[in-house]
Amino acid sequence: MFSRFLRSLAAAAVAAVTVVSVALGSEARPPVRVGLTGFGVGTVITWVADDTDLFAKYGVDVEAAYIEGAAAGGVQSLLGIDILVSSRDVLPPLEAVSNGADLVFFGGHGSAENYRFGVASYVDHLAQLKGKKVGVSGLGRKSDLIARVALRRAGLDPVDDVEMVPIGYSPQRAAAIFRDVVQGAPLVPQVAAQAQRAGIKVLDVGEVHLVTDLLVTTRSFAEGRPNVLRRFLMAYLNGVQHFLTDRADSMRIIKKYGTLAEGTTLSSAYGFLANQLEPLPVPRAEGVQALIDAVSVTDSRARRLIPHQLLELEALKRLQQAGFVKGLYSEKIEL
Repeated sequence: MFSRFLRSLAAAAVAAVTVVSVALGSEARPPVRVGLTGFGVGTVITWVADDTDLFAKYGVDVEAAYIEGAAAGGVQSLLGIDILVSSRDVLPPLEAVSNGADLVFFGGHGSAENYRFGVASYVDHLAQLKGKKVGVSGLGRKSDLIARVALRRAGLDPVDDVEMVPIGYSPQRAAAIFRDVVQGAPLVPQVAAQAQRAGIKVLDVGEVHLVTDLLVTTRSFAEGRPNVLRRFLMAYLNGVQHFLTDRADSMRIIKKYGTLAEGTTLSSAYGFLANQLEPLPVPRAEGVQALIDAVSVTDSRARRLIPHQLLELEALKRLQQAGFVKGLYSEKIEL
């Protein structure tokens, strides 16, 4: 039975979905063991797809398991599951790959950040930070990844050409620049404006896209069970559509399955997650490269990793080409 949001679609949109769905037929529903780590958009979309029976609709029997401490054992748990939805803590899958695990990323979400870069008075462009110290909040944290993207755009190797120094949040990083403890640091816009008023030079680095969530599987699963992976993605993409178009029901699901941090409202949680969602969850290569750079700090073997070799996006691309993604939405959207 179609859910209420599908019933409202135009006939052309329904037809587009039907074209892709017809191959499902009456085949048996294969079980898919899914591991969830962290509270993030990937986990929430999986909740949505499960709670609204989208997995069943597309012929997949999902068995979800919650994994505490992805860094400690989440990735190793892929030995017992088929798919890992890694939310917020996205370094462990890269660490596993650098250790020889044959994992691929078949989707992912990200956030667009508008940080600016505070620098010493004699720095006119980021390339001049070569051999200098850059302040961040911590390895793999948002500011660290933003710095790595910005430095690569400037032609620097963020592992070899600069020293990343854990300083703290933006105000502490701005103070460290003022005292010449570090010579550069990414700053949130509000702090950047205050830093400028205090006489600190601030450079614009443009919008930076970070990877916040990854959909992970083994290469053997992706190659050996492509139809099952496709079905999972169809339900997942439909879950994204449901989240974006049915705010009230999505907030109900967040409340049902999640525990919000103190001071966080359902409305603000929904907005935070929705801002990371696009109809087609394709992680950007420079965001993946930033993760590789971060892992390379503690494991030099990660330097051999190349983003396009880690991304297995063929299933997503085929669904897009078949019109499935556009067919989920009643209004024309830009993909």
